[in-house]
Amino acid sequence: MKRIQIGIRPLDERTGGFTAGGVYVLAGAPGSGKLGALLQFLHTGLDTGDRVALLTAMAPEQVIEQAQHFGFDLQTPWEDGRLRLLGFADDFDRRLLSAAEPAQAFDELSDLVGRDVARVGVDPGKPLWETRAGTSLASRFVAWAESTKATLLVTIASDLSDTLSPSTEWVLQSATGVLKIERLPSGLRQLWVRRLSPPIDHQGAISLEVVPGKGLCEPTGRFDRRRTDTPIGSERRLLLLTLTTAPEELLAWARTRYDTVELAEPLQLVSQLQEGEEYGVVLVYLDRDGCREAAETCRAIRPLTGAPIVLATDDRLRATDRTQALDAGANDFLSDNFSFVELASRIDRAMQAASGLPQARRREKEAVTVPEGVLDADEFDRRIGDRLRESQALPFAMIQIRCGAAVGRILGEVLVKQVRDAGDCVGKTPDGFGVVLHGARPKQAEAYLSRVRQALAQLVDQPSAFDVTVMSSATDGNAIVKALSAAAA
Repeated sequence: MKRIQIGIRPLDERTGGFTAGGVYVLAGAPGSGKLGALLQFLHTGLDTGDRVALLTAMAPEQVIEQAQHFGFDLQTPWEDGRLRLLGFADDFDRRLLSAAEPAQAFDELSDLVGRDVARVGVDPGKPLWETRAGTSLASRFVAWAESTKATLLVTIASDLSDTLSPSTEWVLQSATGVLKIERLPSGLRQLWVRRLSPPIDHQGAISLEVVPGKGLCEPTGRFDRRRTDTPIGSERRLLLLTLTTAPEELLAWARTRYDTVELAEPLQLVSQLQEGEEYGVVLVYLDRDGCREAAETCRAIRPLTGAPIVLATDDRLRATDRTQALDAGANDFLSDNFSFVELASRIDRAMQAASGLPQARRREKEAVTVPEGVLDADEFDRRIGDRLRESQALPFAMIQIRCGAAVGRILGEVLVKQVRDAGDCVGKTPDGFGVVLHGARPKQAEAYLSRVRQALAQLVDQPSAFDVTVMSSATDGNAIVKALSAAAA
């Protein structure tokens, strides 16, 4: 049987390559590196002069951008016709379910792929076979894949530990080979050969590193640093790298919760890590324009530290931006006006994973109960004072609302009903109401007020205007105390 190179050298050395014309499945959780391995497989075929095709849920420009991240030029072969990029129609799922003969989709796919391609990639594969039609489409998919005479690599978003559908099980059992890829906390990838025909002697994991311009390769960095080598107390040290101006409330939160070291230049961080500095976590704050620099920073420092790397931005990003950062070694990525509750939880989980400790099961979100309704002024002041005195408490956003008596009779009830998180509370003040949003930043307070205004508009034809002041305990603690003192006087 003819064998072809996969393009991932350690895997080629272990397996001898794929059997030409075989059907292979690459499984892995989201962010594990499946797409990168698939693009590397196709790019290797292009390098040997083959024509290849890719069926994907991504737009062509996204595919080309992702390939550039790994160092693969797909723009040129796409333009000259050696690469065929095919996509799922927006209503593909609905059309497949409603079609009289769903299997005809594969006849259409054969026409689009053509008979002159040597390699075909499918990402993801489940939409092609997982329907209410049982395993009939799965068997038809395998038959189609074999009929193309091309070597086919298809991805599925699963680590194979969960219960799979009968259709997916059918595909796995019918495939020539099944591989699994996973991402370790250190940023390394591990590739497992779960099944292969013909079988191989060595079944252990293959360690891989994402190297810019080369894709998945043998590890080159110092990934072997033991977690137990970190000095006692280093878990309390947070390195805050600001690639853009960070909000004051974020800086205050970090300084209060951790022993924080603040840097603004990635090279400074690299130098510190090379000199042996240890941190419990690296937090990188960036904006949309800093995504590429953040990814390069992750790639540079990942071999130098076993600490988790968490990226955070208040901007809304593309999925490709997050994927590139995770592929470069980041452990987590928060975006789109994250809250302190979310940030603290993500950091804690990343530190648990990096330490090798078992992670506690995710608890159900604490139920929001407000049997007390609107607190009286004294009780409201007492609770705020207690929170300000707790040094390790999460910051909170406080909203001062000044309103007239007419709207006040309805507004208090509306404010309470819009509370969504445990720890939030609403209380009376001399000139209106006060609202505490636990773990929130001023931007989350704006979202809360928007819900309040919408609810109020449904109850009152022409609701009276009310004045609002939003403060953060992280940066405006003195102002909050002053406001409470003025109210008490």
